[in-house]
Amino acid sequence: MRVQGLHEKRMADVFSVQKAFRLEVEDRNKRLLRGEKRQSPSLIDPYDPLYLAYKDVKKLRDLNFDIDKMLKGDQKKYRDQKAWLFIVAIEEYQYTDPVLFARRTAEAVKSTFQKKLEISPRNIITLYNKDATAKNIRVELRKLIRRIQRNDVVYFYYCGHGLSNSSGEQLILPYDGMPDFTDSSNTIKVERMYNKFLNSKALRTFSFIDASFNGVTDGVPIVKGLERLDMRPRAEGYHKRLNILNSARGQDTSNAYFEKEYRLFSYFVAKEVLCKPQNAGELFDNIRTKIRSVSRDYGHKYLQEPEFFGYRELTIQK
Repeated sequence: MRVQGLHEKRMADVFSVQKAFRLEVEDRNKRLLRGEKRQSPSLIDPYDPLYLAYKDVKKLRDLNFDIDKMLKGDQKKYRDQKAWLFIVAIEEYQYTDPVLFARRTAEAVKSTFQKKLEISPRNIITLYNKDATAKNIRVELRKLIRRIQRNDVVYFYYCGHGLSNSSGEQLILPYDGMPDFTDSSNTIKVERMYNKFLNSKALRTFSFIDASFNGVTDGVPIVKGLERLDMRPRAEGYHKRLNILNSARGQDTSNAYFEKEYRLFSYFVAKEVLCKPQNAGELFDNIRTKIRSVSRDYGHKYLQEPEFFGYRELTIQK
């Protein structure tokens, strides 16, 4: 009830903005049909969810007081040269819908991991929005692989849109990617990226992906003009040196956490990492219970349950 009340209040706040947004969309579509404007097919019939206008009328607040207090505790000296953090977060896409709160969520995850794991700033790579093109992601990944030394530990974090191709391969969508096309030059194959980590000198890799591989974010398909997407991502295998925590199962959506103004999965990952040291299995069990509870309040369309592949006994925190 509390969540529903919050949504209803924000509906009233953004109604006037959304009306203007609809008129702008209608005008753009008329120009598209007349051939005056060219754009991705994904934007010809755009879904205009209520909260696309959210930031126009609501200044983002730091509602995350619990994590904020934890981060302001004892200051750490970031001296660990054996740990690496690679972050890709895309809130504003060139050819498809935005992912609400992605940038600020990634910043919170970065601060959390840096503090808890004492990762040196020199060992942190971040690609946000326009910097997270397909080319830049591949180039920075190659650079990272070359820098990894024996017994290093890698933490990979992605927040944005996910999808899958006709073979069921899991893909992440870069800033300049078009969701209508799932070719290798337009997207990043998750399995191929994991193979690079496994072929490196890293002792182990932890992957946290806040995206749904069925092409649905916040209950909204990113490919337009279809009543239902026929994306059936297959489960990734895992290796003893690779632990994977995905925000959603193949049939689920990935959600924003409007009450906290962060992405739902990443919010609880950050909170758990900041708590007492625990192994990967315990961390997963804790976040799964909380995410299922919150997403149920949003309704059946927004059900979300994370999935885990790997060895439960591996400790993420120091």
